[in-house]
Amino acid sequence: MSEIIRVSKEVKEKLVKISAELQLNKGKRVSLNDTVEYLISFYEENKNLKKDPQLLFSLLGSAKGIREEFERSRREDESSC
Repeated sequence: MSEIIRVSKEVKEKLVKISAELQLNKGKRVSLNDTVEYLISFYEENKNLKKDPQLLFSLLGSAKGIREEFERSRREDESSC
């Protein structure tokens, strides 16, 4: 069952960047839902570690140029259907 959540444009852009990086790593299409699930799992696995709490946020800005590649790939996928 699907639910609607609202996020700011800034957060959506960051989710798209992470999705693109996951897509490149997995070699298959990754939805925003998959990305949110990944981030939740990452958080749950690492919440008890005594590491820098900014780690997750640093990941959000680490993929320069990935968004454009992700969007291009999505357009190609959509046009081939």
